[in-house]
Amino acid sequence: MASQQSGLSLQAHRASRTANLAACVRAYHCRWHESPIFADTYAYDMISDFWRAIARYRLLSWITVHTLFRAFRPIHTEIILRSRYAEDRLMDAVRTGVPQYVILGAGLDTFSMRQDARSHRLRVYELDHPATQEMKRERALEVYGRIPASLVFVPIDFETDRLDEALRKAGFDPLTPSFFSWLGTTYYLSKDAIRETLGRVAGIAAPGSRIVLDYKLDRDLVPVESLPFADKLDHFVARRGEPMLSTFTQEELKDVMSGFGFAELENLPAGEQKRRYLNERSGLVDPAPNFSFALYGVS
Repeated sequence: MASQQSGLSLQAHRASRTANLAACVRAYHCRWHESPIFADTYAYDMISDFWRAIARYRLLSWITVHTLFRAFRPIHTEIILRSRYAEDRLMDAVRTGVPQYVILGAGLDTFSMRQDARSHRLRVYELDHPATQEMKRERALEVYGRIPASLVFVPIDFETDRLDEALRKAGFDPLTPSFFSWLGTTYYLSKDAIRETLGRVAGIAAPGSRIVLDYKLDRDLVPVESLPFADKLDHFVARRGEPMLSTFTQEELKDVMSGFGFAELENLPAGEQKRRYLNERSGLVDPAPNFSFALYGVS
C-alpha cells in the first residue's frame, strides 16, 4: 500500500508543477501556428505571468521552443496531439449521449470554458490537488468572469482520498455512462499506483463509459534511431526529481485494463498519431516515438 500512496501522492504534486508548462505549450501552439491542430483559446490567459511572457512574444517563444528545448520538441507535439485526441474521443462519446466527463489531474485544462456554451448538458468533473485547483479557480474567474456552469471542481489529495468517494460526494452519478481522461501521468507512477487508480475508476464507471490515457512504451519498442531522444528525456526528468517509473507494451496494458473490465477500442502509437493529425502546415515535428494513446471502454 505504501508504494501506491507514494505514486498517487506524486500524481497530486506533479499537477501543480507541470500545469503551467503543459498549458504554455498549448498556448504557444494556438497563438503562433496558422492552423493549430488543437486550438486552446484560453490557455494563454490561464498560465502564470512567467510563461505568459514567453508565449506573448514570438521571438522569445521561438528561442525557448526551437533553441533552449529543441531536443524535446517531440514532447511539445505529444502534448498537443494527446489533448486533441482526448477531446475528439470525448466528442464521439457525447454524440452517443454520455453526459459526464471526468478529468483526472486536470491542471489548467480549459475544456469547460471553451465548450460551456454548446455542451451545457455535459457535466465536467475536474479532479486535482486542492492547491492546483485554487490556482485554477482564481485564473478562471479572472479570465472567464465566472466558473462555467458545467464545471464541478473535485479537490482531492491522492495520498489520502479515494477518487471514487470524492466523485460521489461531488454529485457524480456512477449509474450513468461517463468519459474519463487521464493524460500526462501514468508513466510517473508505479504500476501498483496505476492499478489502484484504474480500480477506483472501474468501480464507478457504468457500462458504456470510456477512458482515454497515454502511456510510455517499453524501451525495446522504441525505434533504434529514436533511443538517444528517449534516453535524454529519461535523464532530463529524473534529474529534476520526476523519474518515469512505468512502461507498457500494448498487450501488457490490455491485460491490465481487461482485469478491471475495460476493453481496448483503439491504440495510437506515434506513427498513427502522425498520420491522423500532422500535415505539412502544422509546423510541428513528429511526436515522441516512445508514447502511445489508448481508448478503452466498459461494456
